Amino acid sequence: MAVLAISSCAKQENGDEQKDITLAETFSVWPSYENIDYDFLQDYEMPEMPQKNMTEVVKGEAWRYDDRWFTFVQGPNANALVKENEEAARNMLARLNDDFAFMREEMGWLPDRNAMEGYRSAIYLYGSGLSTDSEPNTATGGWQGSVYDGGKEYPMLLLSYYPVYCFDPDCKYNDIVYHTDGVVHEGIHCLFSSRPAGKKISWFHEGCNTWLQKAMTIRKYNLGTSDIDFGWLAAGTPLAPFIPIECYGGWRTDGSWGSPYWMDTITGDSRNILGGIQYSEVFPSFLEVSLGDGSIKWIWENCKGYLLDAFAAQLGEEQLQRMILEYRSRICLADLGIYSDALLRLENSYFNTNVASEGSSKCDPWRMTPYAVTEEGEDGWLVPEKRTLPGWSGANIIPIKVSGSSVTVSFDPLEEKNMVCQLCWRTKDGSPVYAEPFESGDCMVSLEGKAPANDVIFAVVCNRTYKFSPTMRTKHFDYRLKLGEGAVSTASVSSKWFNYKNTVK
Repeated sequence: MAVLAISSCAKQENGDEQKDITLAETFSVWPSYENIDYDFLQDYEMPEMPQKNMTEVVKGEAWRYDDRWFTFVQGPNANALVKENEEAARNMLARLNDDFAFMREEMGWLPDRNAMEGYRSAIYLYGSGLSTDSEPNTATGGWQGSVYDGGKEYPMLLLSYYPVYCFDPDCKYNDIVYHTDGVVHEGIHCLFSSRPAGKKISWFHEGCNTWLQKAMTIRKYNLGTSDIDFGWLAAGTPLAPFIPIECYGGWRTDGSWGSPYWMDTITGDSRNILGGIQYSEVFPSFLEVSLGDGSIKWIWENCKGYLLDAFAAQLGEEQLQRMILEYRSRICLADLGIYSDALLRLENSYFNTNVASEGSSKCDPWRMTPYAVTEEGEDGWLVPEKRTLPGWSGANIIPIKVSGSSVTVSFDPLEEKNMVCQLCWRTKDGSPVYAEPFESGDCMVSLEGKAPANDVIFAVVCNRTYKFSPTMRTKHFDYRLKLGEGAVSTASVSSKWFNYKNTVK
């Protein structure tokens, strides 16, 4: 088993006698993980294309259009823009058939429960007089819903006239792409909802959804790195790394964190951009790069509780805690395989964006930066800003200006368990460098032959606590850092040090 060593370096003693500081080893490639691969076809057979519809569970059908794996149904009061609009229906079902065929045949994802049991996957027209709802035909929106038959839940798409009409060539709306892509997004929710796991990870339902749609597009059209971008709601992942991984609703206006399950987070106000961090595809993209697609499929088949708990049970706590650190450090360096350039573009686009309340609650505004603000205390230790101290599984990143052939940094986790510090940087030629992480004391790293871009390295202070409980929603984890030989000063938190390809001041 490949395990990354965690050191507890000796602190230097005051007075005449001093202990030697061990030079930390560095590496550029993280060890691999074990026991986290899965293929649906180990336990299931991919079904044949369905030949029938589930016609008894929804009443009021007036018109239906079938195409291969999907069927579209509307009631007697359909909006005039889509009333028996075969062209819109044909284009919508063609898009769904095409994208979901790729997910099945090329990526190995099972279809929803309907198709697994021989029925076409259904799309019902919201506001058209069906028994699914009582809304008028001018209502808008669209989402994944469910119908029930024999006590069993069958996912379906409930779409208003608006996204359906967006598939009509005559439609002149200015948000056509957003809504037509959104129909696929809701269809992916049907896949996830049909799996036996994932019932307590609302946050992952959204982030993994955006990842799967993006991964499908990348592979289907063979996109290069310059054509890959993350969605805007992913900005909080690299620019607010103190937010926990398993978080729906992000950093709330009262300073708390959203929980993994959305129903526990609906009270209180969110902050703009950060309130949608559950839509960030960065964590599943990390899983794809570091653990492989099979780890993501494993989640939907096996994760019956919170995600990180399930990973700890499968991988072992040591590998899971190392994975949390790897995630935070690789994001810090934009070292994410085919997604690296997309991560840099995201950071550049939203760096210094003002974040404030989206509701009636008041909170101090915060400008987005991946770097934690610190002040030097009288004892020489750096004290981080309290409001952005990391939550469970979160991290702070402190940029440090360096000079010379080596640098020493001291770390004190105070009374917090599971805190760890890792020094890392990009060299001037772009190579990532990670130092052996340490739990306390002093860490010295050599810069010989691997001088950092812009003479800046990063101290990633990572909280490896992964178990969620209601008390975690208000807990921020404290620590202290001290700069030693070769560490000139902290670098400005208002500069884009992540742009290792550029000269940054």
